[in-house]
Amino acid sequence: MAQGESGQTARKWASYFGMFLSASVTGFIFGLIGAFIGAAMFRGELFGFGDLAGALAGIIIGYPIGVIAGIFLVSRVARYRGSVALGFTGSILGGVLTMGLAEPLNLNINANLLFALFFIAPPLLGTIGFHLKLKWLRED
Repeated sequence: MAQGESGQTARKWASYFGMFLSASVTGFIFGLIGAFIGAAMFRGELFGFGDLAGALAGIIIGYPIGVIAGIFLVSRVARYRGSVALGFTGSILGGVLTMGLAEPLNLNINANLLFALFFIAPPLLGTIGFHLKLKWLRED
């Protein structure tokens, strides 16, 4: 492998990791905001547990939205070429699949495993979706 190819491969992996990391950080910020909004909305409900339920619902809704916002911002600021629509789809799919498959795969037995997968899957699938190339759509 030539030296130029090695540098190009390293830059490619750095862009993947950078997008994953930035999408995760913006997802965390949006999840935190969602947790505060959800806790405020359900304060005093559900026999005193409304704050907790609202905060969890806010995180579950806010995190994938933040991942989507992160992918969009990185694609615009860093001018990465990729499919933003597939990045959005991958992010939503990551959250839905993690929570949807929690019961059949027994992920809900261990909350640490469930939330670890929930925080990794949306940015990972979003980054993969963003970098997919749809060659069959091109006319080249």
